[in-house]
Amino acid sequence: MQQHTPTSDSTLLDQGTVINPLKLSGLATLMDEVGISHSNSLDSLICASQQWRRHPGQERWEMQDLPLTADQHLAVMGHLKALNFVQELLPSSTNYEYSLFLGATVPGMERRLNHLARLWLEGVRFNKIVFLVGQRPLKEGIDNIDSLIANSIGEQARGKGARTARPITETEGAMQLFATMKLPGEMKKLPVEFVDSPRVWKQNHWQRANTRDTLIEWMKAVPAPGRTLVVSDQPHAHYQLEVVKQELPEAFQPEVTAQTADEGTRIILYLDALALWLHNLQSRIN
Repeated sequence: MQQHTPTSDSTLLDQGTVINPLKLSGLATLMDEVGISHSNSLDSLICASQQWRRHPGQERWEMQDLPLTADQHLAVMGHLKALNFVQELLPSSTNYEYSLFLGATVPGMERRLNHLARLWLEGVRFNKIVFLVGQRPLKEGIDNIDSLIANSIGEQARGKGARTARPITETEGAMQLFATMKLPGEMKKLPVEFVDSPRVWKQNHWQRANTRDTLIEWMKAVPAPGRTLVVSDQPHAHYQLEVVKQELPEAFQPEVTAQTADEGTRIILYLDALALWLHNLQSRIN
């Protein structure tokens, strides 16, 4: 059994609301690197960072990347690593009540499931897997639906009873993915819950459920408290953990695990995740 040593938290806050000056300075330097004005205060940095956020109704794959030089790219990545937005995050324990699996594109969920399976093989245990997913319509070029269907057909041919119907939503994609992926046998026998969070109409577009919405939906069922391992990936892990901590009672003791960020991750996606984390962190400061 492999011993896991958790990666340190990236928070700017030490002991409640005391600001970590070293990390605050690193955040300020990152903004200087990409030409964003600020006054060096945390409130100013949080406000300035929000220009990196997605527009309402916009998905991550629709965002345009920043036009950085090679030197700027290298410098920004250095600051992101210092804030722990790139590195793998490992669990601190080997025993949890819940594995709280956060939804994503189908390839993203496959990546997260592979990470969770690796942890299982290394001795990490959980009693139930909860998929926090929703009714986001799947998108052909983003969710690799044809590959998912091909894998389903392959599993059915091997007599494993996998569904071959074309999935329409993220929830259906998660169900089909879990049914068809090669995962550790005992892990696949665990109780599994799919929380199908609805979309809502926002003036002129359908707004899919975000991380907070899916947590609120799960809490409606009043699950029994228990230690919780949140399954994300980089660079989204820190803001998602912050939201989880805000929405779940303390008795759930949530912590996050995440794979190292994919080498092809665009800078704007790191910055969007950083801005979301700072936005959610602000509620603990004010």
